[in-house]
Amino acid sequence: MELILSEEAADLARRLDDTIERAGGRPTIAKRTGIPVTSLDRYCRQQSEPPATRIGLIAQACGVTTDYLILGAANRPLVMEQSIAHPDLDDDVVMIPLLDVVASAGSGIENGRPYEIRRLPFPRPLLQRYRLREQYARFLELRGDSMLPTFRDGSIGLIDVSYTRASDEGVYILIVGNDVRAKRVRLGWNGAIQLISDNPVYPDEQLAPPDAEALRVAGKLVWAGGEI
Repeated sequence: MELILSEEAADLARRLDDTIERAGGRPTIAKRTGIPVTSLDRYCRQQSEPPATRIGLIAQACGVTTDYLILGAANRPLVMEQSIAHPDLDDDVVMIPLLDVVASAGSGIENGRPYEIRRLPFPRPLLQRYRLREQYARFLELRGDSMLPTFRDGSIGLIDVSYTRASDEGVYILIVGNDVRAKRVRLGWNGAIQLISDNPVYPDEQLAPPDAEALRVAGKLVWAGGEI
């Protein structure tokens, strides 16, 4: 029995179907993402709604943004180069590890020791544009709504793991105890640090030395469906 979806969900299903076909078809995208063909069939036939994590994986594999799949062409801030649709045939595409890590844009989500789930394609020219060396590039899942509108809950983010400290302002992946958090960092006087939520509903956090000095940085966020 076919599931009756909302108009927005039906639009998502149609965009998924069209985008997946243009990127090589369901078997190809299933191989790249690890999502079963049967699941892709259900998403494209409007029989079920994909979770945000899978939307991110499909977007990466097809060379579009999650914003495009969810919101449509009018909200498409970045389209990856067409070459990403065939990463096995193009030297300008890099396969980047997706880590088994969830970075929270809220109070933090506990994580174990991260390991590589799979690799996802990304255009090499964009890595060069972001001055990100391939060996330092990693993908991870972003959760929470405190960083809206910079990125949404369930987005896939690209980080530069060569950053082990907040040397300049930007959005960083921070380790607080066993939690991994994504926050905008602003450097203050005398070593103080301000952790900023882009969503004004959430208050900022102030860290004074020595708490600021003890803050652990796992990387700097450079892309999450668009340049940060």
